[in-house]
Amino acid sequence: MSVLEALPARPRKASAGRRRRHRHQLPWRLHQIAPGAVTILVSPIWTDATGPTERIYLARALDRDGRLVKLPAGGSRRIAALLQGTYPTADWNRPHTWHAETNTLTER
Repeated sequence: MSVLEALPARPRKASAGRRRRHRHQLPWRLHQIAPGAVTILVSPIWTDATGPTERIYLARALDRDGRLVKLPAGGSRRIAALLQGTYPTADWNRPHTWHAETNTLTER
């Protein structure tokens, strides 16, 4: 059985300057997708509903009070792509939490 990945673990390699720019712009970009989110939890999920196993990412955004922030269609995929592009060395086979106050990513 082959494994198809909907989103690669390391979607792109960028120069150090571009990674710094992505990291600097990350809070603004994530705010466009999930307004008011102070933490975003990203977890890989393996599915095999219609055939080959596929890895997708589920993102949950929480506001300051711990309530869920509703994401638009495709929001989980966009959030995962932004975080993977900014933090390419993180182990994306594990869940991660992004913190808005410090603009850091921690492994859960």
